[in-house]
Amino acid sequence: MKREQLSNRIGNIEDRLVEQAENAPNFGIQRRKQSIRRMVSIAAVLVLMIASFATGAIALAKETVVYVEKEQEIIKVGDSGITLILPDEWKEKYGVEHYGNEVIVYHSATRESFGDGTYGGDLFRIFCLEERFPMDYVFPYPGFTIAITETHTYVFNYPSDVQFDRNNLETMTEYMELSDDIKNIEIVMNAQMLENTMNATNWVEGTVFVHFLEDYGAGGIEKTVVCDALQSKTITEIVESQDYGEPRSFYTDLWIIVGYDEYYLNSTTGNIMIAAGGYSTVLSVEDLSRIIDLLSD
Repeated sequence: MKREQLSNRIGNIEDRLVEQAENAPNFGIQRRKQSIRRMVSIAAVLVLMIASFATGAIALAKETVVYVEKEQEIIKVGDSGITLILPDEWKEKYGVEHYGNEVIVYHSATRESFGDGTYGGDLFRIFCLEERFPMDYVFPYPGFTIAITETHTYVFNYPSDVQFDRNNLETMTEYMELSDDIKNIEIVMNAQMLENTMNATNWVEGTVFVHFLEDYGAGGIEKTVVCDALQSKTITEIVESQDYGEPRSFYTDLWIIVGYDEYYLNSTTGNIMIAAGGYSTVLSVEDLSRIIDLLSD
C-alpha cells in the first residue's frame, strides 16, 4: 500500500503557549467535544514542508515568526509534546476523544447522525505504538509516522473505511470538506519532543531498523537497533542482492526493515525471507557473519 502524499507543517512552539485540554470526565465510549483555544501574540515556529511521505523527501524552511492574532482550534496529544492546530473553518464542526497520548478527531454532525452517536464520522487519529518503526515504514492502513521516541512510534492515521452517511447530503458534504482540509493541519512539537525523537527534521533516508525478536518471534520484540549509515548501507546491499526462491516456513529471530521492505532472518541458520510473499533463501556464511558482526558493534 503506497502512502498518500500530504503536506504538513511541523514546528517547535513553547509549551506555555498551549493551554491544557479541558477533558470531560467520561470514561465510556461517548462523544466528547473538546474546544481548546488560546490567545497568543507571537510564537516562533520552525516550519517544515513534508513534500511526500511516500518518498520521505523533506524540504526545510528557515525559522519563521508567526503572528497569531485570533483564537485557534488547538488539540494537545496527551503529554507527548505534540500539538495540533486545526484550520479555522473547523470551529464547532469537530469533536475529540482523548485516550492518554492518543486522540480521535471526528465530524460532530456525522457522529450524531449515526445510531447512538458513539461511532462514525472519524476524520483522523493519532495513536502511539509500543514498537519503533522507521519514518518511511508503510503501515497496513493509510497514514504516516510523526515521530519515533526511544520506545514508541507516533502515527497519524486516516480512516480506512467509510465514516459518513451517504444518505445525508448535508453532513456528507461537510465531512468531505473537513477531510479534504486535513492537509492544512499544523503538527507542532515542543522543543524536547523535537530534539529527542526521530522526526521529519532529522530523519535520514535509508536508515535500517532491526528488531530482535524474543523466543523466535513468539514473545514480541526484545530490543530494536537503529542502524547508522554504514550498517544501513551494508545490510541493505546484502538483503537486496539475494536470489529469493519459493516461500518456506522457519523460525526467525531478526526482523529487518529496509525502506518499504521487511525481511525475517534466522541468525543461526541464515534462512531469510521477504515478508511480502514469504519468498526465501539462505544467506552465505560470509553475508550472515557480516550482518551479525554489524549488529554486535
